Amino acid sequence: MSIGKQSAKPSETDLGRILGLTAADVIRLHMSVIDREDRLESGTGSWLSSFAGDGTVRSAAARESVLRSVHTATDATNFLILSSLSEGVGTPIETIERVTGLSRLPLAERIGDLVSAGLAVKIPEANQVAGTPAGTAIVGLVNSAGETGGRDLARNER
Repeated sequence: MSIGKQSAKPSETDLGRILGLTAADVIRLHMSVIDREDRLESGTGSWLSSFAGDGTVRSAAARESVLRSVHTATDATNFLILSSLSEGVGTPIETIERVTGLSRLPLAERIGDLVSAGLAVKIPEANQVAGTPAGTAIVGLVNSAGETGGRDLARNER
């Protein structure tokens, strides 16, 4: 993710690709931590090679990561936070506090969940949070679906 750059709004067909790439990034991070622990505990490093060689396990891990991201994003308060973020452009924590009405600690916990799911990134030196392509794509999809549903309801009322 590049901080400070706005990317084009992803199409709904891009959502699967964006979420898959985000899941892969999150899993890579977890893999590096687990591999380090495995090497420290067993000295073999065999866990990483066994994971890397099993496509079924990799696909299952990616699906689980995507489900976690979608679940995290669709919590109403988390969705409000994601909606207030711009992809790649930092939003001050104080602004997010005003938007959500949350105090610092509960907000920090929710932001931590969004970051660990790959939907947001922290910019600690600026006390800001930015959206990721995955977070932006989910917000776009949900908003698009809501607009489509609203138009359809209006058409049925005529």
